[in-house]
Amino acid sequence: MNRRHLICAAAFASLSPFLGGAYAQDAFPSKPVKVVVPFVAGSAPDAFARIVGDKLATIVGKPMVIENKPGATGIIGTELVARAAPDGYTLLVATPSTTILAASNRPLSFNPVKDLQSISMGVYMSPILVTGGNSPITDVKTIIAMAKAHPGKLTFGSGGVGNSQHLAAEMFKQMAGIEMLHVPFQGTPLIVPGLVRGEVDLTFADASSLPLIKSGKLRAIAVGSPTRSKSLPDVPTVAESGLPGFNYQSWFGFMTNAGTPKSIVAFWNGAMNQALADPAVQAKLSAAGMEAAPGTAAAMDAFIADDTKRWTKVIQTAGIKFD
Repeated sequence: MNRRHLICAAAFASLSPFLGGAYAQDAFPSKPVKVVVPFVAGSAPDAFARIVGDKLATIVGKPMVIENKPGATGIIGTELVARAAPDGYTLLVATPSTTILAASNRPLSFNPVKDLQSISMGVYMSPILVTGGNSPITDVKTIIAMAKAHPGKLTFGSGGVGNSQHLAAEMFKQMAGIEMLHVPFQGTPLIVPGLVRGEVDLTFADASSLPLIKSGKLRAIAVGSPTRSKSLPDVPTVAESGLPGFNYQSWFGFMTNAGTPKSIVAFWNGAMNQALADPAVQAKLSAAGMEAAPGTAAAMDAFIADDTKRWTKVIQTAGIKFD
């Protein structure tokens, strides 16, 4: 058993009263649990929710009902959870959009910091900087050289203004001292066909692009995460390719309404850590390009605070305005 599994086992053991006797009297959960995914079915957050949700249903003995509530770069689904009854029956799949909402300082009907609380980090993913298979771009240095030679000519696609792909590209521009043209699409799934057809030069894609990379229709330039991806071990990080300190790592975790009792939050943390420690769950996540990352609610709080600071700096430097 490795260190991660030992930590998970210890955490789960310490919470056994919550998973057993403490809730035996109230039989929590006594009804199906809603898991809100603020993105469309078939997206990476949706895949994460369904893989982990299936195991959670077995652990807690009640159905985990996945509800996709896409729209407004995650606002619609996030607001639903922020305004839900604080009873532990409505959970949110948190994503980078959660911290971007906190960093954007846009007017919202809820506060993404004060109205939500962490349960557990779930997985990390390595966003892949990709270009079309026929593109002349071969590495990060080429991107920088081309952009400096022809400012604003290179294009990067994103799933919309202010989403994580957009902000990652802005961070890339700021660190490299270059200009590129942002091309927002109506959702991430539309970007890849545009890359293949040569309509846009670059984007940060998720693991769903791996088949196209392997077939040669897309070319992997680098990964945004601090370390190389297990799925693409020969592809360097952006940081080691010429932009030291670059860090764009996708992640998914679980949150709930901030008014939920701490005992229920502890219950869900224990159940989720148990699910994420399961070898079969880890294998399914790995096949989807995700690495299980169980932990404490406090650790997720710290991660979210750091992520929010990173995006706040990018947003302010770029002068991005949110509608």
